Amino acid sequence: MKRLLALSLLLLLPGAQALDLADLSGTWLHNSIEVDGNPVVDERVLSAEMDFNGGKYTFRIADNTARGTIKLDTSKSPAHIDLTEVEGDNPGRTLIGIVETNATGLRLAIDMQGDTRPTKFISTDASTHLLASYRRKPGTVRPLRGLLITGGCCHDYPGQATILTEGLSKRANITWDIVMDPGQTGTRHKISIYKTEDWARKYDVVVHNECFADEKELDWLERIVQPHRDGVPAVVIHCSMHCYRAPTNEWFKFVGVTSHRHGSHFDYAMTNVAPAHPVMIGFPATWRTPKEELYNIEKVEPTATPLATGWSHETKKAEVNVWVNQYGKARVFGTTIGHYNHTLQDPVCLDLLARGLLWSTGKLDDKGKPLPGYAARP
Repeated sequence: MKRLLALSLLLLLPGAQALDLADLSGTWLHNSIEVDGNPVVDERVLSAEMDFNGGKYTFRIADNTARGTIKLDTSKSPAHIDLTEVEGDNPGRTLIGIVETNATGLRLAIDMQGDTRPTKFISTDASTHLLASYRRKPGTVRPLRGLLITGGCCHDYPGQATILTEGLSKRANITWDIVMDPGQTGTRHKISIYKTEDWARKYDVVVHNECFADEKELDWLERIVQPHRDGVPAVVIHCSMHCYRAPTNEWFKFVGVTSHRHGSHFDYAMTNVAPAHPVMIGFPATWRTPKEELYNIEKVEPTATPLATGWSHETKKAEVNVWVNQYGKARVFGTTIGHYNHTLQDPVCLDLLARGLLWSTGKLDDKGKPLPGYAARP
């Protein structure tokens, strides 16, 4: 029984079409288990739970708990999976298997001896293999999969990458990939991920915090905006509004506003002009920003809705600096604040960005709260 319980640790994985470590996050339950071709009927085993979080697991069965790490290799077909127990009855033991997913869950085959990786999803009397299927525990969800694209001119993008991913993950159930090509601090660069076909396919939301104003090729611009036009949600921050000034307005249609310049650096009064909008619930009626850049907005797209404005003593008007936009099938949340790290670190700013991100993905309710499962995991 102890060996079977240890093997169970490996088996509780998430059901997702595109399998990677992000898809492993959540709590999972057995549907069925076969060992040596025979069904397992022990209710203790069948009622066990596995919680995955960031490539680590916690396994709970009755009054026993075990913890360990998981390794996934999706370059193989079926995907290879290894689990190493760190704390429990079998510390240091690694079990090897294969895993595949479908719309409702997953199935996994593992060698009970831990010596030879299975090649097929079978369990027969002579195979010494365990075969199991799983479902997600009711009330749990897969974390959002976020892509942060950053880098370019004029800002501390390495520091901002940490501020944004850590700050937003404390406010929303999201995992991150970060693309920041090394050494690119000018205004011209073709970010590496955009060269990949279907570059945004596996992500629930893309956060653009980049600054490459002088990349102006129309074909390059189209590679960037097409996935969003087709429905991938986006968050656009600060200098992203000054990017990709091709001889069309397509980038500005995507972000929702047109801006080519900013004023001097000063703190300013930022006014909540849409307090009933879910993104703005919880934002102060007026917030005094730290020292910042206030962008001059030349045009707000008819598809965009202003949410907040900042008063400019230079242009003598309220400049839109927070908004939402509909670009094709995608929701886009945008803000021009974020030149300085101290602005992005402010809890008021991070709360705003988190609500905007959740709104863009359809995971924010009408009261400005994350839908069940999409608040930050403890």
